[in-house]
Amino acid sequence: MQSYKAKIEKLNITDSIADITVCIIGDRALSYPRISACFYCENDNRILPMDLKECKENTALAIGRFDTASIFYNSKCHKNVKIKFLVSDGNEDNIIIEPEDEAVIPYTNKMSVSRFFKISRRERQKFLFAKFMSFLFLPYRMKKVQPNKVAFLSNRTDRLTGNIKAVFHEMTKVDGVDITVLCKKGGIRKSLPNIFKFFKLYATSKVVFVDDYYHMITYVKKKDDVNLIQLWHACGAFKTFGFSRLGRESYLDQGSPNHRQYDYVVVSSDDVIPYYAEGFGVALEKVIPLGSPRCDALENERTINIFKKNFYKEYPEFNGKKIILFAPTFRGGGLGNCSYPIEKFEIDKILSQIDDDYIIIIKMHPYLKERPRFSEKYKGRVADFTCDYDINDLLLVTDLLITDYSSVIFEASVVRVPMLFFAFDLSEYSRDRDFYCNYESFVPGKIVTTTDEIITAIETNDYDFELVEPFRKKFFGTTSGHATDNVIKFTQELLNQ
Repeated sequence: MQSYKAKIEKLNITDSIADITVCIIGDRALSYPRISACFYCENDNRILPMDLKECKENTALAIGRFDTASIFYNSKCHKNVKIKFLVSDGNEDNIIIEPEDEAVIPYTNKMSVSRFFKISRRERQKFLFAKFMSFLFLPYRMKKVQPNKVAFLSNRTDRLTGNIKAVFHEMTKVDGVDITVLCKKGGIRKSLPNIFKFFKLYATSKVVFVDDYYHMITYVKKKDDVNLIQLWHACGAFKTFGFSRLGRESYLDQGSPNHRQYDYVVVSSDDVIPYYAEGFGVALEKVIPLGSPRCDALENERTINIFKKNFYKEYPEFNGKKIILFAPTFRGGGLGNCSYPIEKFEIDKILSQIDDDYIIIIKMHPYLKERPRFSEKYKGRVADFTCDYDINDLLLVTDLLITDYSSVIFEASVVRVPMLFFAFDLSEYSRDRDFYCNYESFVPGKIVTTTDEIITAIETNDYDFELVEPFRKKFFGTTSGHATDNVIKFTQELLNQ
């Protein structure tokens, strides 16, 4: 484990804005450093990213500009805030270190008039809308929390999927639990017709699960005796998200209330705790490594056999074939603002040069409208299952996964699928989206950048497959196959409090 020293080069506070510059010195070269500021106030803490300005050998310089009035969210701190630093080398342990000289900043939690006009227009609109929503919520705050009531909320789709679906199904088997589901795909406008149903659930449920950014919880202050648990739809930590996207497209202002009401965030392993704490702007202690519930089915022999039997019954022409699953992620900001350069994946060229035993299944990200094009003569060797199957299910029949920057690599490692990483635009994607770790040394498979390299890798069976098992152990550990049970037991403990 590498050791570090932190030296505060600058700490200025003007009109509630703290400007911090820190120099981090390691005992060996820093290969892919990330530096975050950790703020501690009595029993609360928060991590926010800093902007890495330069890195030379074993020394890195980072700066941060923080609004002291928005560091904590709904906290009851009354003392000054102590600052430490979280350092990650991308492939090393994450280490929190104290600076050589103690650093503190004054704490305030009041939205002053001057601060209100300094924040972005978007955040001002959120602030005003939150005041309106809080007013509407007032009658519901008087309702009692029901000790056996559990709510599942999602606006990713119109039905539960992934982690939250797995937990829901097991929760229905627990005696005496009152379960309610509220799903509506879309943003805040799509959710408004269900606003009063949401108010009632959020005010009376002992435990509330979400699986993504659920818009309405941003605008209503959670009651203290309600436990809000984030079952993030992805597992592991790969691409930066939330507050970690400092200075990049679709990043969150540090004072944004998004995500910060969570009491607990469920993650797959200890290794990703600091990344989720930073991305959601919550305390490290709120991130708990119970596992990834959606991945349990990937290790259940009965589930695997049933799916394979049904799949090959529906598609007997695929039986005995080698299945290549093409599952890339999107480029751009997100839903309604994303794309994929579909011409890069040349199906005709690939199928014309590899064995006839191979077929290609397409599984595009649900945000994408693009679909790969191919000639009529290859129609029998290509299937588009973008809308028909969960990607986890498709991994059970996959012989080779071709992806790029998708978090599906974590699930693929559980079922030990060989992977090719078609990263033709790595430099641009890294610049625009960024990763928590060094992509080249992180991914559990061979990186290719051209169609010819894809073909060569398939023909020679060259996938760097030996990287998969260490990757799986790192990001799942002992939780693999037991995550759903872990979450259910934890929920029962909360219900019994």
